[in-house]
Amino acid sequence: MAVYTLHLPAGAQPGDARALDEAVIVKDGIAWWALIFPLVWFLWNRLWLGALAALGASVLVAAAGRVFNMTQGATTLLGILFAVLLALEANAFRRRALERRGLAAVDAVVADDLESAEVRAFARWLSREAPAPAPRGPVAAPAMPAPAREAPVIGLFPETERRP
Repeated sequence: MAVYTLHLPAGAQPGDARALDEAVIVKDGIAWWALIFPLVWFLWNRLWLGALAALGASVLVAAAGRVFNMTQGATTLLGILFAVLLALEANAFRRRALERRGLAAVDAVVADDLESAEVRAFARWLSREAPAPAPRGPVAAPAMPAPAREAPVIGLFPETERRP
């Protein structure tokens, strides 16, 4: 089971089916394709700065191997570790890019795969009602109930030490 986030255009009202035309669902967790082909994954998802950073980082890893006179195995290990870091954070980069483009995260669902996540997220979105308009003018705060005087207390509180 994985967690997926639903991203919709800013200002979309719950229950609006037209907002789902621009919906994007992003998995939370490792992006396996970003681990195998990081540059291609970033370009496919239109993350231009991420692609540039991935390319620059791979060049820096190769340059660090030469400058610090590292063995081929150490340079390869450093490259693999950096690729794992990119794959772990790739979907977070994608979520931030979607928010910059005006697609806010409005819901999160737990599902086995992307298709069932879409079904759950869309069903939840469509079952919600639009929020009631905010009341105008001063609104009275609801009255707070009086605290119970003889309620049993669990734990180490000073009230438990007092005996009448």
